[in-house]
Amino acid sequence: MPSTDPIRHAPNLNHAWAALLAEELARLGIKDIFLSPGSRSTPLAIAVASHPALRVHVHFDERGTAFAALGCALGSESTTALICTSGSAAANYLPAVVEASQSHVPLLLLTADRPPELLDCGANQAIAQQGLFGAYTRWEAQVPCPDLSITPAHALTTLDQAVARTRTPIAGPVHLNCMFREPLAPVDCPWPATWLDPLCHWLESPHPFTRYALPSTTLPEAAEREMLGLVARGMSGLLVVGQLKWESERQAVAGLVRNAPWPVFADITSGLRTGIAAHENIAYYDQLLQEGSGEPYVPGFVLHLGGALVSKRLQHYLRTLAARGVPSVRVADHPLRHDPDHCVTHRFTCDLAPFCRWLAPILKPLPRTPGAEVVRAMESNAAATLAEALDQGEELNELTVPRLLTQQRPPHSIIFAGNSMPVRDLDKFADPRGAEGPVHANRGASGIDGNLATVAGLSLGSERPVTAIVGDLTALHDLNSLALLQSCNRSVAIVIVNNNGGGIFSFLPVADATPHFERLFGAPHGLGFENAARLFNLAYAAPASRADFVDAYTRAMDHPGATIIEVRTDRTANVNAHRDLQILICTALEY
Repeated sequence: MPSTDPIRHAPNLNHAWAALLAEELARLGIKDIFLSPGSRSTPLAIAVASHPALRVHVHFDERGTAFAALGCALGSESTTALICTSGSAAANYLPAVVEASQSHVPLLLLTADRPPELLDCGANQAIAQQGLFGAYTRWEAQVPCPDLSITPAHALTTLDQAVARTRTPIAGPVHLNCMFREPLAPVDCPWPATWLDPLCHWLESPHPFTRYALPSTTLPEAAEREMLGLVARGMSGLLVVGQLKWESERQAVAGLVRNAPWPVFADITSGLRTGIAAHENIAYYDQLLQEGSGEPYVPGFVLHLGGALVSKRLQHYLRTLAARGVPSVRVADHPLRHDPDHCVTHRFTCDLAPFCRWLAPILKPLPRTPGAEVVRAMESNAAATLAEALDQGEELNELTVPRLLTQQRPPHSIIFAGNSMPVRDLDKFADPRGAEGPVHANRGASGIDGNLATVAGLSLGSERPVTAIVGDLTALHDLNSLALLQSCNRSVAIVIVNNNGGGIFSFLPVADATPHFERLFGAPHGLGFENAARLFNLAYAAPASRADFVDAYTRAMDHPGATIIEVRTDRTANVNAHRDLQILICTALEY
């Protein structure tokens, strides 16, 4: 039975109210609370820290704290909660809230606030917090100051609704703005025990006050008939797999991939590009779709499962197919119009796992399409060219580093890819022969903010080894979050590819279009990360060769704690290396 003593014996009504919330959080299955210090949130902070079933992670920077909570939600596959004080503290949650909203990651924001009489009157640290996150929350509620005239059940049902809304109908962030009057500290201020009488059954129960049965969405019969119609007409399909966040999705889609008679183009963030499932994929489809290559395969229809795609070449190819009238079927667990190229002709809203379990036995007896064998033969040439170019010698550059990571990663460990070049290079050059495991990236808003904090949260939530590959500007943008890695007890490798600026801009037309390019876009900083590792008491390595890199990475994965591995590269040389490899592959494929 739960211990309700902290509620019954709370020193004042504020702390009784907060203890109710803490107990209900635990009953709802919330395990991790990310907190930044502050005064107005004192009752909430003490309540969650005192609860034996809640793990509280404290970080001084609210922006990093929010991204760490996002990473923890991804790693644990459950709702994670945040607590902060009033004022600009809450505003610093916004970047992570945007990413969680765009990526459908469940977060619960508990922001402390001043009472109504201190709002809109010039009081210190008081801003308009209601509606602070705009359209990026799934639901929000103003939680009133604790008061004897308000039934305590109000706090519980509000929290129950909030956590349910983080998960359904579309997962994402929910905001509860919790107002408190003085006293904030746990000082004695008697309150009547009869206030708890409406909760007599709840106090003796281990369950939440309101239990929500979350729906599981399966494919309607009409949609099943449409899907079967495409297959029955003998159409050769193309299976495209986008970002997959949850293990249940990855396992179900992997089962479908193994039974698909069509080519499979799986995005790096699907988690299916290495390991057992990779044997059925066309891992190097990006190389087959280079400009001037034509269309290596024209399917009768496209079946796109999951989220967004990294490869611009693949997106261009899908646009080309749509322009030719090729039907495009999109299956996702939400009804939102995630169709930036406006190609989707059939939209099925259902959970991916039951959909894949339904479709797999239908596809299994079908013969492989001739086009699939042609594409596989082409990929074999591309794979041989990549192996010859990237797996020999000792050169360490922006092409070989992501490949080495996928070759050396521990089985079932997590890779996090930073935005801009790292996620794109990982998508292009990952070695499918490497061990299997999830690959995460903050692709909802595709920002470079909060990436290191997300990695820290992934480590805490998943309790697995985590490898991050990020750029130097991404690391500098989130340097405070290295503090989150000081006490981690799992292996975490932060691979920072330092090309002294914004490397992705060198691939864009602006690189040759203005004399101001280097100052405005390249933005060189001349900084290294050895002293940053020393400041935060993290291990550090600066490998200069492939052998050095493998040694440093192996040591980082063999020991608990975080290691920064800094790889120095040159932006101009990187552009040339990418172009030279593209020429080699085009030659091998006779484009």
